[in-house]
Amino acid sequence: MKILVIDNDTSIGITIKAALGLNASYEVMVCLGAKEGLEEMKKNKYNLVLLDFMMPGISGVDLCKTMASDEKLKNIPVILISALPISSEVFQQSNDNFNRISVVKGLLEKPFSVAELLGKVESVLNTTK
Repeated sequence: MKILVIDNDTSIGITIKAALGLNASYEVMVCLGAKEGLEEMKKNKYNLVLLDFMMPGISGVDLCKTMASDEKLKNIPVILISALPISSEVFQQSNDNFNRISVVKGLLEKPFSVAELLGKVESVLNTTK
């Protein structure tokens, strides 16, 4: 399974890659920012994208909208990762948008444990086979 991690924070990307590396069947690539991630998705096929919610420039939500409208990318499931509490007002207002963006299949709140990350990834991959 090929997984793409898109986050503007290098340390988060490296941490997620290391955690997912515990599962030998995952091949993980990390991109710093939405623009680099979009270019990577257009070059290579991925089974899942883990995407930071808030990034400078193109946000995670904006990238999801772009993916949903692109024939080659619209079937790649996305797990959005947020430093904002999922229960926060800002996140909940955005959550209404997520429900309308077909590629968003899961949400994960920072900080998260390796078990939470692996569980969410396995859950999304199992439901999108």
